[in-house]
Amino acid sequence: MSEATKRTSVFGFLKNIVSEEVPDRPAPRNTPVPTAPSHGVIPAEEGHFGRPASEPAPPDPAALGKLEQRLQAACPKEYAAFMEQYESLKEDISDERTRFKVALKTTHTTAEQVLDGVDQLLLVMQKAKDEFQRSFDEATSKKMSAFDESIAATNQLIESSKEQVKAIEEKIASLHEKREADIQNRTTEARRLEDVRLGFGAAHAQVVHRLEDQKSRLAAMKA
Repeated sequence: MSEATKRTSVFGFLKNIVSEEVPDRPAPRNTPVPTAPSHGVIPAEEGHFGRPASEPAPPDPAALGKLEQRLQAACPKEYAAFMEQYESLKEDISDERTRFKVALKTTHTTAEQVLDGVDQLLLVMQKAKDEFQRSFDEATSKKMSAFDESIAATNQLIESSKEQVKAIEEKIASLHEKREADIQNRTTEARRLEDVRLGFGAAHAQVVHRLEDQKSRLAAMKA
């Protein structure tokens, strides 16, 4: 087990031990103790896809490692000395409260100093949380704004495309009307041209017939 893990593993019960076993503990200080970070429970309205909203999110290993490093870097020396001794006595003294008192005595540390150390580390974690939240909000805002701009631009393209489609549909309808008119005009013109052809044929036949009749009469008179 790493030293940071050892130090943080007693956070959950350390204050209870002090409050129960050290009656001459100094009065509470005015400095407020930060609220312990949540365990990643996702609000019902913010549940991620694929996991129920009430199910706790697993810790991010990378984030956990950075937070542990930050704890180590900020660990007060009195607290560090106490915790080192406290952990080293684990095999010899199984009772936590007894081990707590012995560790205090052998390191010449007071319960208040140990609690001060915990509070300092909690403040470090609160600062880390605030920094993360600020960075997260900025990144989220930037990402969401980019998506919103893209969505708005796409909506404009959709609307302009709809207008283009409408114009094309109107153009197609107009072309259909023109085609129908052209078909009708073609039929009418074909009939007119046929009438012209037939009229010419009839006129031609009439002239030829007259000429042939005239020829026959002239030939008869010659004989």
